[in-house]
Amino acid sequence: MAHRGWGTDRSLSDFLFDKGYCFDFYQAVRLLEYISPEKLPVGEGSEAEKEVVRFVSEVGFDFPASAVSEITSAESDEKPNRMTVNFMGLAGGGGPLPAPYTELILDGLRRKDTALKDFLDIFNHRLISLMYRVRKMYRIAFDIGPPDQSHFAGYLFSLMGMGTEGLRERMDVRDRALLFYTSLLAQQPRSMCAFESILSDYFKIRIRGKQLCGAWYPIAEDQITHIGISGQNQCLGRSSMIGTRVWDQQGKYELRIGPMSFEEFLDFLPDGQSFTPLCQLIRFYAGTEFGFDFVLLLKPDEVPEIRLGGGARLGWTSWLRTGEFQEACGRVRIREHLIAEVL
Repeated sequence: MAHRGWGTDRSLSDFLFDKGYCFDFYQAVRLLEYISPEKLPVGEGSEAEKEVVRFVSEVGFDFPASAVSEITSAESDEKPNRMTVNFMGLAGGGGPLPAPYTELILDGLRRKDTALKDFLDIFNHRLISLMYRVRKMYRIAFDIGPPDQSHFAGYLFSLMGMGTEGLRERMDVRDRALLFYTSLLAQQPRSMCAFESILSDYFKIRIRGKQLCGAWYPIAEDQITHIGISGQNQCLGRSSMIGTRVWDQQGKYELRIGPMSFEEFLDFLPDGQSFTPLCQLIRFYAGTEFGFDFVLLLKPDEVPEIRLGGGARLGWTSWLRTGEFQEACGRVRIREHLIAEVL
């Protein structure tokens, strides 16, 4: 719902410096790092004056109403912003120092003597910075950089087998998109159920797999049986084999994609923009041990009528229609030899 100040041209940074007490501490620091990317992040430099914000602690015995007391903008580009916090400090009602030290600081402030407070703020700044860095280390959302370049992303890439830079940026599929599927990509052994989930979610279309489809594979020349004195592999029951190929029932699986619209159908053809990413993602997940085909299923009402001069491609986008289809009869099987050309 709309609230006071909604719809104005006032910037977020102006609101941050004017009413810093309205912000959560971690939110305020993140905004300051985002506003001033040219300055060092909190706690990551050897010189505090070059960091994006300087922390000081409010000293007193009262009960604060917010974690942040105020945020002051930097006097120049070389100086840090200044944030006064209420929740942490060596002195004060919640600090570890005895109460007389707090009274001594307050007495000095009344006399405009800030020496002792400034001295303690040297340590307060470091303690608060470390607390923020600890939270930032274990909270992914705190990193203002690209998600795929954070240290957390490095852990996830390692889990899915892409821990080194040389293993990345090798596919048309963006590495950043794979981070979402880390829990499935890290599973061993990998399953068809997870496979279907990844492909269906990435391409936003129904994809189902069929296992143990089987395929014929050629026999190596040195393993084929040849009859005669100069023949080979002639021992019955041990090395002899009839034919030049063998059937492997678990050597191939099939993916059924759709039913889908005709526009989506064109994307998954060998010259479509989704064909190469699909093949690469399949090989990345399932490896090269098994062959695969995939079948494209077209919605019944999306099957086009064939017309001369209409640009129909034989075997891909051409169907002879005598009436309306009642089910996804418009289908194209993309076989392994076409897929191998792009892998």
